[in-house]
Amino acid sequence: MEDKLHEIRVFENFELVSSEEGHVVVRTEVVDKSLNYYGFAHGGYIFTLCDQISGLVSISTGYDAVTLQSNINYLKSGKLGDTLFIDGKCVHNGRTTKVVDVDVTNQKREAVAKATFTMFVTGKHQK
Repeated sequence: MEDKLHEIRVFENFELVSSEEGHVVVRTEVVDKSLNYYGFAHGGYIFTLCDQISGLVSISTGYDAVTLQSNINYLKSGKLGDTLFIDGKCVHNGRTTKVVDVDVTNQKREAVAKATFTMFVTGKHQK
């Protein structure tokens, strides 16, 4: 069983595709360290990508924020070698909270996951 346990890697090969106020897209490739016991992209890996993009979207609005609440739906398995696009959009840009919708798609533009994050604003972003 111990041979099945390994560190999950998330941010070793990501690339910023685009960034504008309230909208950030990154691209990454599913690698061996991103997989679960069954050989598919680990749900925690997908969730962490969504959580990270939500923070970047918040920063793109000029504010730092932390996750207050989240919801994710896994729609299709990510596979070794897949290119994933993580697309985050701010759909509520409030003074104390921000709501970010996140879509994860693969290289075939198939939906892999859909998530919503409520972010709690902690202050203005200092560059």
